[in-house]
Amino acid sequence: MRADIGASGKKHTGSCGRILKETRERVGLTQDQLSGLSSVSVRAIRDLEVGKVQVPRRDTIRLLADALGMDGSRRASLEAAIAGARTEGTAAPACDLSQAFPPISFGPLVGRQAELRAITELLGTRRERLVSVVGCTGVGKTRLALEAAQVLNATSRIPVLWASTRGGADPAVAVREPVLPRWVREVASGESVHDLVQAIGSQPALLVLDDLEVSQAFQNSLVQAMQACPRLSILTTNREPVSGLGRRVLPLAPLALPECEDGISGMDQPALALMMSYLSHLRPDILPTDSVAGTMARICRALDGLPGALESAASWLSLYEPRQLADAAESSPLMLTESIWVGDSRANWEFRRSLEQSLSRLESKYAVLLRALASMGTSWTVDSIAREAQCTVREAMHGLHVLLLRGFVRRAHGEHADQNGLTDLTVLNLVRHLIDHGAAARSALPRAC
Repeated sequence: MRADIGASGKKHTGSCGRILKETRERVGLTQDQLSGLSSVSVRAIRDLEVGKVQVPRRDTIRLLADALGMDGSRRASLEAAIAGARTEGTAAPACDLSQAFPPISFGPLVGRQAELRAITELLGTRRERLVSVVGCTGVGKTRLALEAAQVLNATSRIPVLWASTRGGADPAVAVREPVLPRWVREVASGESVHDLVQAIGSQPALLVLDDLEVSQAFQNSLVQAMQACPRLSILTTNREPVSGLGRRVLPLAPLALPECEDGISGMDQPALALMMSYLSHLRPDILPTDSVAGTMARICRALDGLPGALESAASWLSLYEPRQLADAAESSPLMLTESIWVGDSRANWEFRRSLEQSLSRLESKYAVLLRALASMGTSWTVDSIAREAQCTVREAMHGLHVLLLRGFVRRAHGEHADQNGLTDLTVLNLVRHLIDHGAAARSALPRAC
């Protein structure tokens, strides 16, 4: 197996490439012959000798030095030249991956134990090296990825490199420097993959790409990085599947909802448990009675059990009573997705705009299917939805799968199946309001008491 050379850097006056070339010519070897003796590629040797690469991996230099019979002062000069280049501001300085920890999370993970176990088993046992979590905005993809990274880091001591478009804007995540070295941030642009390869090498590492736009060039770079780093695993979060990143996709559904109106029978459901926890610290003056739990359950159903939406809605409890909030959630749910907490670090995370962007990226045939499904409520069959959307049954089935992966529809209560063997699906209430009401969905909240 050929060794490879890492990232390029600035020119160094005591060039290790110059020393390497002089030694090779002195012993009378061509680059091809040196490649055969050292198992280092000809291209790597050429790039090093011409100064294109100034910071080779130590294993690469060891192989070349051994093949050239270098010892004593000659070998010491080569190592000194490399050390000088490393300290002169190269593009990819040596990185101690033992200090690469995942960001800090605030609060426990609610209702995602099964999904967490699936991710950690896939990545922790190396059954898969690339896993993608997909789903609707606000469903909790980042929080799940963070928990998985923390578990893998704690149990297997796997270094975690975290790259996110949101930075520290998500209140569930606090980024610790130097968790994001410059070269890890730059990997999102596809420009520093060689730096990433050099830093990781043969070490185990987990790279988390949170909500990043993944171009085709970047996909190709990630594949190259995984080939060069055999113990590198990648976990991505996206609002929709990325076709070039493999088939191990985990669709993240909203939290399970309470089905009954009395509330108490749904207390074991994650969505209601989450809302009741918000109520307990935001309004300690309100006793958690069955009636109050039933009212909070209404809010959970109106907001589809999306953790991000529930958190924003909870901020309104400082102004409104639970029953008022439930009435507002059922009439204008999109309004409640905008948090009113002063100085909220999530100010740049706008649920409605993000949801609109996701809907706008749907192909027209899937948008037609989504509108047809929204108009038919929860009682339908694949045949009826195909007729409504004016497509074939096969196209309807494929479209339903696309909508499910993007999180615009969820499994209905009870999980009854139609004659085609498909689980009943229902359009998210928030998506339905966005389709049906548009700007009118921003109606005013009721007056505070």
